[in-house]
Amino acid sequence: MPRLRWIRSKTLVAGLSFGAAAALSVTLVICVWEWMENPGGIFRGDDGTNWGFVFDTAISWLIPTFFYAVLFAWFVQLFLKGTRAVYRKYFKGDGAQEDT
Repeated sequence: MPRLRWIRSKTLVAGLSFGAAAALSVTLVICVWEWMENPGGIFRGDDGTNWGFVFDTAISWLIPTFFYAVLFAWFVQLFLKGTRAVYRKYFKGDGAQEDT
């Protein structure tokens, strides 16, 4: 059982790490893009940058992107582990036929 806990914790950490990296990257790109585009002058004006609006935009992109990226990473890991198990069972395991 200790091995299963290690695998589960490794999967959890990998999914959360991927989710955080993807969410931060997407959020940074969107915020910089919106700040540069400045639709309607809501991000910056004569008095400088409206940091409250930039923060609201960042949060509105960060949280959903994080959750979707974590779910995506977990499903990809689940798929890869499943295909690896099938590969080992049918092509590398005892059931594989050897050429003689």
